[in-house]
Amino acid sequence: MGEPLDIVLADDQVVVLDALTALLTQLGHRVVAAVETCDATVRSVSELRPDVCVLGNRYPDGEGVETIALLARTVPDTKVVMLTGRRDADTMRRALDAGAAGYIHKSRGAGVLAAVLRRVANGEIVVEGSFLRPHSGESRERPQLRRLAAYLTHREQQCLALLVEGLDTSAMALRLGVSRTTVRSHVQAVLTKLGVHSRLEAASVATRYGLVKPVLAMPREVNGWHR
Repeated sequence: MGEPLDIVLADDQVVVLDALTALLTQLGHRVVAAVETCDATVRSVSELRPDVCVLGNRYPDGEGVETIALLARTVPDTKVVMLTGRRDADTMRRALDAGAAGYIHKSRGAGVLAAVLRRVANGEIVVEGSFLRPHSGESRERPQLRRLAAYLTHREQQCLALLVEGLDTSAMALRLGVSRTTVRSHVQAVLTKLGVHSRLEAASVATRYGLVKPVLAMPREVNGWHR
């Protein structure tokens, strides 16, 4: 389960703060502050230096994205996760560009939130939820997709390259030397981060916009199970 995390919570609704505090405390983590404004968030994180800060999108005194950028500059060791009800890819992109390590939709549930906090604390960039790209012309869509693809981990990039090759889950697991469950987890992360709904769409988008290179499809790893 891992060591307990020190967490600062920030949301403009007290009921959300109370619920998250109770949940995370029950899971064994330490909520060291629960605040309702951007200013209080920056003060609390600067003074307490928590492992993770979970914040929302809008506050009476500013926006979550602006707060993320400020925290990334002043307290870079604290991982920041945006917990939001928005489903647009633009807000997700802005949050990640500002320095967020995680972006999660509020519909994903307590178990997913807890897993995201643990993963970002371990150095991953995690996106959980369905975040749709607005319709746009190819000239605008290409840089947007390439920017989103930049948030894929090395293993997720490998999985995307193997999707382009047309491999199924079993073949991908054999090629990479990981379990089928691990492959499914990586593939779901790819779909989520690119804002697509199927493996075929992911492969099509990757091919059309040049999101992968063949070198990413590494030779088969035969010396044990590497995750």
